[in-house]
Amino acid sequence: MSNIIETIREKIADFQLQRQLKRQPHKASIHNLQTAETAGILYDACNPDNLKIAKELVLELKEFNIKSEVLGYIHKSKRDDNYIGDSVYSFACKKDFSFFYKAKSEAVQNFIDKPYHLLIVLVGEHIFPIDYIGSLSKAHFKAGKTDINNDMFDFMIELKNGSDIRELKKHILHYLSIINNK
Repeated sequence: MSNIIETIREKIADFQLQRQLKRQPHKASIHNLQTAETAGILYDACNPDNLKIAKELVLELKEFNIKSEVLGYIHKSKRDDNYIGDSVYSFACKKDFSFFYKAKSEAVQNFIDKPYHLLIVLVGEHIFPIDYIGSLSKAHFKAGKTDINNDMFDFMIELKNGSDIRELKKHILHYLSIINNK
């Protein structure tokens, strides 16, 4: 029964999201690792290994003088004590969204409203709150995995079955280093 409710909830939320996206369409401007100055990183924080990968990405982007902010989504009603954020890392959970996934917390809304040069979405599967944040993000250039939400991304990486987000991170960095925006 709860799966049916969750499916209906996501369909209504997606309908509302699509209406909102029509009112504020995204216009991509290409950035690479040489032109970007800021990056937003979205990831699934339920897996502790994903935080390590996000931290590695922040360090790698720092080598290119790219200032990063990271938002991890926890698929729980509230954050545990081990999910404490700072100026670079913040976390969102179910209570940070309304029933139809509209952002309720200031941290999530600030992440959406920041005009990052790059938005990197490090997820391997569909997670609606992450899709919501990524779709509404004011980021100039959005990168992520194919088959998650192809309408959200300006640049997509297709991975072999069984690949993890470490592979996704590696490929995104590789291609962002060779993209020429002239």
